[in-house]
Amino acid sequence: MKTPAKAEGIAKTVSPTPWRIFLTLARIVSLTLGGGYAIVPAIGNAFEKQGWIKEEEFYRVFSRAQVFPGPIALTTSFLCSYRIAGARGAVAAVFGVVLPPFFALILVGGFISLYGDTELFKRFLHGAGAVVPGLVGSILWRTARNRKWSVRIVIEVVTLAVLLAVFPSSAFFILIGGIIVLYVGRLVWKS
Repeated sequence: MKTPAKAEGIAKTVSPTPWRIFLTLARIVSLTLGGGYAIVPAIGNAFEKQGWIKEEEFYRVFSRAQVFPGPIALTTSFLCSYRIAGARGAVAAVFGVVLPPFFALILVGGFISLYGDTELFKRFLHGAGAVVPGLVGSILWRTARNRKWSVRIVIEVVTLAVLLAVFPSSAFFILIGGIIVLYVGRLVWKS
């Protein structure tokens, strides 16, 4: 099978066939609570352990995946799988990410209708929800660690953090602040 772009310098321990990609992603998605950003670090770790992609390449693909609409775990796994195994790998990734939650929702829907009012179930959901911020923090840390930082980028990140703290759900203010930072940054760095 011809792949569109080989990941250079990676010792392939296991060939990235569509079936292996499907099984790897289905296993991760089946066992990871939180979805989206909680699953992305697990996908990166699994692909790296298989020898399919390097960590820095994975996070470059992850950065590109954020441009596309749709769930981040789906777009990230789609783009990574396309990179390592072509169109068939990408299709396998879509099925590997979508099918387990589909069947889980069917099962959980029945389970909730029977046991949704019990205290044990409510405690489980509360505990599972507490894990997600840690997983999101993990991906932010890895992305920040692999980034080439400059003074301009630090200023942009700090400005965005301040805007989020002051206006937690005001996307408009965040957008305006980002535009101001980009404009001022270009003026400062050009002179």
